[in-house]
Amino acid sequence: MNSTFIESESIIEKVPSYSCNGIYLLMLRFYFIFFPMYPLISKFLGTSLWKDGLYIFFILIGFNALIKNKFFIWYFGLLFLVIVFQISQGYSYLEFLTWFLMGPPIYLYFRYISVEKFKNDLRILMFIMILGFLFVFLYEIPKRDSMFFELASEKTTGGFFLRDDSVRARFGFVSPMAFSQYSWFIAVMILINRNFSKFIRIVFPSLMLISIFYCNTRAGVFLTVLTAGVFVYTKFNLHKVKLYNLLLVIAIASAVIFKNFISGQSANHNNETLSDELRMLLLLDGITKASEHYVLGVSGEFFSPRAEDWYDFENSWLSLIVCFGILGISLIILLLKNIIFNTNNKYFVFLMIPWLGYSSIFPILQEPTAVFITWVIIVASLNMDKWIALNALDQFQKK
Repeated sequence: MNSTFIESESIIEKVPSYSCNGIYLLMLRFYFIFFPMYPLISKFLGTSLWKDGLYIFFILIGFNALIKNKFFIWYFGLLFLVIVFQISQGYSYLEFLTWFLMGPPIYLYFRYISVEKFKNDLRILMFIMILGFLFVFLYEIPKRDSMFFELASEKTTGGFFLRDDSVRARFGFVSPMAFSQYSWFIAVMILINRNFSKFIRIVFPSLMLISIFYCNTRAGVFLTVLTAGVFVYTKFNLHKVKLYNLLLVIAIASAVIFKNFISGQSANHNNETLSDELRMLLLLDGITKASEHYVLGVSGEFFSPRAEDWYDFENSWLSLIVCFGILGISLIILLLKNIIFNTNNKYFVFLMIPWLGYSSIFPILQEPTAVFITWVIIVASLNMDKWIALNALDQFQKK
């Protein structure tokens, strides 16, 4: 069974429309809805392996559809070279590939989803996140317990979900940061989608904004502030020049790193300044290692957070260089070229610019929820016409 068997194509209003086997599409929709918050399902299944089985299944079935896009020909070609190079160097650990395979099913989801089904999926996500909003304020914060959806492997990590003796809310996500990031992401997704009424596009993001400020983590707050800044940026139509978008991402990343450096030097240490100091030490370690291993890399084993001694530089771009050398640099060029230079759509940059700026201090390719958000942005850049149709932005700029 492959994509040529499950797929058919038609053209509707100049946007290619693809259909597939109904069960396959239902599985893709389930993946899109629950993968970012996989502990929510894993709590009841007793394992998180279901998500690994799904993305492998989707890629095997949909591989022919994936390689119809030039981006994926390059992407899988580079992954093949990575595998060959790792094996030729005597490295047998290939689990790191899972972090590269989690994202492509998102492309298949957007390839086959219709406008109405996409709207329904967003309705389901809004319902789940409103339940999460209530769960946080009626249970996690009063009970000072954010471990309700913990897995067996997390039994000793309860202290991680406290900061200054205050709970760090996470609902059904792997961490408070993931909850905060996704709250920002889904808020922006609803805000820009013109299929919803103005009332919903104001009220729901407002609820998510409240959640963000009570997550007791700075990720969502930072992303929200950046999104507000990008809104001002677009008012001057600066987003229409793609080079300006790249320069803004670089400026944000530089400012964020500098801010963390200054905070880490504070004489009055608290949890946040200590976190900033550690982040800067990890970044500096990554820069040093990247300057030493940018040709051959050290091994893909150190890219995967599941490995015992993985390299956490708080920056996936550095991890790609250190672990895979020139091939890692090639992957970075491929990803950033498509994300930044494929489109300058006004509503797309609300997601793209804040997220890439944030990637300077968070490993967006090495944490499941972050991988999901990254790939939604990649997929949108690969098929902007479909993205515009799904969000009813047809009357606005396309390119």
